[in-house]
Amino acid sequence: MFKTAKKIIRKMIMLLKEEKKIPIPNPINAPELLKDKVALITGGSGGIGLAMAESFIKSGAKVIIAGTNEEKLRSCCEKIGGGG
Repeated sequence: MFKTAKKIIRKMIMLLKEEKKIPIPNPINAPELLKDKVALITGGSGGIGLAMAESFIKSGAKVIIAGTNEEKLRSCCEKIGGGG
């Protein structure tokens, strides 16, 4: 009986250690996914915020980015193709 419990515990540990894969759906109409939507992104002048802004624009959204450094914001607007 002890060996059976030991095997069950080992099997449970192995299951917990397995890498879990979560599928991420890729919509067919991604360029129009956010069409006619407006996104306000704070901290959009760099890093994750900038990447989000670029992604939202590719999906059809109008994007407003906000940040504390005006120079960086202007640079980002030029980079992503928006007005300043």
